[in-house]
Amino acid sequence: MITEKGTLIIGVTFAGKIHKAFELRPALVRDSIEAVEQDVRAVKNESYMGLCLIAKQLLALGDIPKKEITPAMLMDMHEIDMAEVTEANRRLQKRLRQFRGKVAADPPNDSGDATARV
Repeated sequence: MITEKGTLIIGVTFAGKIHKAFELRPALVRDSIEAVEQDVRAVKNESYMGLCLIAKQLLALGDIPKKEITPAMLMDMHEIDMAEVTEANRRLQKRLRQFRGKVAADPPNDSGDATARV
């Protein structure tokens, strides 16, 4: 699985410790469906839906247990840190598109035939 790692600038305080290192996985359709099923705010508020998705995508945030990484916890994150996570998510999406594009690319034409492929 392709993931993206990063470091928060300010960090999140949990259990008396500041946590800065994070790792994201790509968002899945399941994440959106679960967010809507679990919290009506995700339907009514696009920003909150984004927060729900980020909470599901975060594989790690320092030493914080995965079950503790929730939208409610992320709401207390500093904006500059959320910008870091958002940028990491953009990089991840770009890498995923590039990776899938390379896998799906046509193999080289070894026959020397110069005809165009459709």
